[in-house]
Amino acid sequence: MRRTIGGFVIVASLWAGLDVAVANATSIRSAKQARIEMEIDQLHQAFMAYKEKHLAFPPSMSELNITARRVRFMRHVQTAFMNARYGAEETDFVKLRDEIKAGFGPNTQGYNFKNAAGETKPLDLDTLDQAETLIFWLGGFPTPYNTANRSSIANRRIFGFHRDQDSPFKRDTIQQEGADPMRWRTELLYQFDETRLTDIDEDGWYEYSPLPPSMNDSSAPFVYFDADSYVKASSAVGAPLRVELLGYPRSGDLRAADLAAQVGLAVPLAEFVDPLNAKPILWHNPESFQIICGGRDEAYSDPVEQDLDEAYRVPVFPGGEVFLKSDFNVPRTQRRTYSEPELDNLTNMSRDTLEVARANTGFEPVRTPWGVKLGIALIVVIVVVALAVWRHRRANPRTVSEWNGPGFGSCLIITMAILLLLGFWFFVAIWSALRC
Repeated sequence: MRRTIGGFVIVASLWAGLDVAVANATSIRSAKQARIEMEIDQLHQAFMAYKEKHLAFPPSMSELNITARRVRFMRHVQTAFMNARYGAEETDFVKLRDEIKAGFGPNTQGYNFKNAAGETKPLDLDTLDQAETLIFWLGGFPTPYNTANRSSIANRRIFGFHRDQDSPFKRDTIQQEGADPMRWRTELLYQFDETRLTDIDEDGWYEYSPLPPSMNDSSAPFVYFDADSYVKASSAVGAPLRVELLGYPRSGDLRAADLAAQVGLAVPLAEFVDPLNAKPILWHNPESFQIICGGRDEAYSDPVEQDLDEAYRVPVFPGGEVFLKSDFNVPRTQRRTYSEPELDNLTNMSRDTLEVARANTGFEPVRTPWGVKLGIALIVVIVVVALAVWRHRRANPRTVSEWNGPGFGSCLIITMAILLLLGFWFFVAIWSALRC
């Protein structure tokens, strides 16, 4: 039997096998995205349950003005915990912050955390940001550590709030916590996967990553923006258009610049922006909140290299336009669109990625991953060459002994080269399918 048929069968089998492998990789990618989408839905429902229980959506601590941030926090606490006797002014926030650090009375301790060096440090309420408020309001405080042996005082990482309605932020006495530290702690409104709790800014407050931790310590956590913060950040109609930066990482925070240089900047999404500011900005979810997820690439946008105070932008969803501080008034044909890392971002406004949602508006088609394009091109070339060889051998048949002659080594080298190309494409296609 002529070997052409056998070689053709091998090529066809490899092609079929690679198709199956890529299909499986795509299924894995889709499963990851579906899991993230489902979790965003669950977090959305948890915040809805929070409002039903506490009468209002909690602040995301987005404001750059620290006084405004502190006052909003205290006024929400007065609404959410109506019997709490904490006050509602900035001076009350400072007092509460200091009690959280040092303790709420005799024989009590403050909240602390263990840093990378293994030292216990006090929690600072001023450093709570938009990623950490998602954990704080749905779960409570991070579990403190025993200052003597530096071990966690409870068997879960999120400690909850205290059941005392007059003082829900306090800790119990040392004796009570020694006997049963969870006796008077509240249950969580959302059951967080504790393996995905991170502290990437090293301030003791947890963030929540959409993907399991990896060797890369720059994963982008879920981010929460409450509507009051982004709606009030818009300039008045008729004035020069400007939006206060409400991005995460928050400008001025510990490690904010380093983190933004790694994962970019998460910001609230607008529905409509008039660059001349003759009409007000229309924000998505103007009476509730937005949850932003960096997607499978664990990044919100292009890395931010400049000063965060100068980096604010307003992306329009789902249209895809992005208004930057420096080009709010540029012609429509010159406006920017989503950056590459933004395309796979997910939100609680839609179950689609930003890229797919934009494509559904007719603005731009969904990309084909470059690895898949390369693989398809290689397959086409290989099939064309195989068919050409097969047709040549049909027109010029040889015996088995002739085929095993001096030219067989060259044919073997060519065959091995083709197999190596197929192997390379196999790797690239699956890697691209998993990462895109």
